[in-house]
Amino acid sequence: MIPDFKYIPYQRLNESTQLLSFDCGNDDLTDYYYNSAKKDIGKLLTVVYYLPSENKTVLFFTLSNDKISEIEIKDGEPVYSKSFFRRIKDKFGRAKHRRDYPAVKIGRFGVNKDFRGNGQHWGSKTLDFIKEWMITDNKTGCCFITVDAYATAVEFYLKNEFFFMGEKEKSGYEKWHKENPNYKNKEITEDIPTFAMYFNLLSLIEN
Repeated sequence: MIPDFKYIPYQRLNESTQLLSFDCGNDDLTDYYYNSAKKDIGKLLTVVYYLPSENKTVLFFTLSNDKISEIEIKDGEPVYSKSFFRRIKDKFGRAKHRRDYPAVKIGRFGVNKDFRGNGQHWGSKTLDFIKEWMITDNKTGCCFITVDAYATAVEFYLKNEFFFMGEKEKSGYEKWHKENPNYKNKEITEDIPTFAMYFNLLSLIEN
């Protein structure tokens, strides 16, 4: 059972919102919050939610429409293997087989460094909030939550019951992890790869 987060004051960011102090330790995410979030909102590319605390932003995340599609192509090749998509279809029974399944995508997700390690677990609480929101108050059909997780955040998503989008993503992450065994104890300055992951919302309503 997911806890009730109705009283956590997440707010929807808009083009007139005054941006509060924020630094999540990832230059790309921090820069997005300050310089790109409002632009994407204005172009209807995403919606952005944030959690304020006095003069700081505790965290922010973005949501947009997505799908897991059997026919999605990248660099001339199918994104998902046949075996992976077969496992996705099997979750719905034969009568529900189709070539794509609707999802919501977490495009960006960052937690302020000042609010980590204090026992509040804001990142996990927010994922739980999104999960509950998508099955109780979502305005469109949505079977999955997807995310292109930074390699440094994969363990966080795994702990929150996300799975890799097939063996290619899993093996790619395992290779990166083997090459960067101490990534938690050092600053990684080169580009951090991302790996496609998903959460099955059906798992919440079938239990």
